[in-house]
Amino acid sequence: MIKALLYIRIRQFNRGVRRIGLFRTIFVAGLIGFVGFTVFVTSATESTSTGLSLAFLALITMVQLKRNDKLFLKSNFSNPKMLMLYEYVLLAIPIAGCLLVHQQIPALALLVGLVPIVHLDVKTKYSALNTRLQQRIPNDAIEWKAGLRKQFFIIVPVWTLAVFTSFFIGSVPVAIFILGISTLSFFETCEPIPVLLSYELCAKQLLFLKTRRQLQLFSLLALPLIALFMVFIPDLWYIPVAEYVIFCSLQVYTVLVKYAFFEPNQTSAAAQTFVGLGALSCIIPVFLPVIWLLTGWFYKKSVNNLNQFLDDYNS
Repeated sequence: MIKALLYIRIRQFNRGVRRIGLFRTIFVAGLIGFVGFTVFVTSATESTSTGLSLAFLALITMVQLKRNDKLFLKSNFSNPKMLMLYEYVLLAIPIAGCLLVHQQIPALALLVGLVPIVHLDVKTKYSALNTRLQQRIPNDAIEWKAGLRKQFFIIVPVWTLAVFTSFFIGSVPVAIFILGISTLSFFETCEPIPVLLSYELCAKQLLFLKTRRQLQLFSLLALPLIALFMVFIPDLWYIPVAEYVIFCSLQVYTVLVKYAFFEPNQTSAAAQTFVGLGALSCIIPVFLPVIWLLTGWFYKKSVNNLNQFLDDYNS
């Protein structure tokens, strides 16, 4: 059973490597090496190791809630939850190993915390959901309309709970983290060509519209929570502010990654890989300058890629 799943994952990995190409594979491998070194260094102290463990568990929770292969695993394997646990443990081994080398207690909590996560099985099929909140989203923010329809019962409860528990030190930072990671997923799937052309904008104008709208809507979620945090815990105001800056950077980065690898009606494996690496900067802030550099590179790549579709609107 485990061998069969491992074989499937290896085939998927090989397919993904072929799709992103040799140069990008080498580049991604270098980034992963840099991230691994940074994790090892930052896991030396108790405070950073605890934050690292909690952030990793939050990321795995989001993966568990979003993964779309649960039906496949249930249909073809006798114990799908155990298989998912094996996968998460394999992902956690590098971080747990770093924590063990530094003799940090959170290493055990990291592995134990994976057990309840595999039991999360939230149904997220809300294709007909169309609340007043969604109707107030601007029509050009199609990613937010579709994304909120799928994750309405994650985003709204998390935001509401954070508002009423904002006097707890960890409530707002955790909520901003979940909301930030959730909104990054809105740009996974590329829109059809007719939708792209409907904006009647050239490549640079479209990218400006998309990034501006993404920052506006994410700010509407995050800024009220930050304000409440500052009211109740003013001495630690810099924690949610730093999160906000990081996630604003990631919002722009994610939009540009999507259009750098834009293919109509497709979900790019390369784009998912680079967005996943970008999400690591939430856990390892020193990785953020690399994301800023990549943002400039992906902007140029996005413009060149979109020009083939939007050339008629270039002035």
